[in-house]
Amino acid sequence: MTPELIAMLGGGISGFVMKLIGAQMQSQARQFERMITSQQAADASADAAAKRDSGAIVRRFLVVSTVFAIVVAPFVFAWTDVGVSVARETNGFLGFFKTVKWETVQGFVILPEIRQTALAIVGFYFGSSQIK
Repeated sequence: MTPELIAMLGGGISGFVMKLIGAQMQSQARQFERMITSQQAADASADAAAKRDSGAIVRRFLVVSTVFAIVVAPFVFAWTDVGVSVARETNGFLGFFKTVKWETVQGFVILPEIRQTALAIVGFYFGSSQIK
């Protein structure tokens, strides 16, 4: 192989490598610009969401109604003659046929969903206070 051929091949390979590196750098620059634009859009959206107060009002209403259902309502309904119907599952013949009996009890029933909501509220507010 002649020195001229080696120089020509070396120049061609180095030119190809330099163009490849340049193309990768341009691609990374465009990707970085897209990432910056995307982050700016996300920041603008978060700022707009923070300015809306309706979410806080809804959350406060849910907290107040849940606290009412757990704390206040049982005491109020315990002193009234309001009956609450609850379903009780009973085993039928040899435990094969289950039936549902409805019984009326006096007072107020706290459903499992309300207890789970209260636990979620407590976790949310205590978790939020730990971040500050």
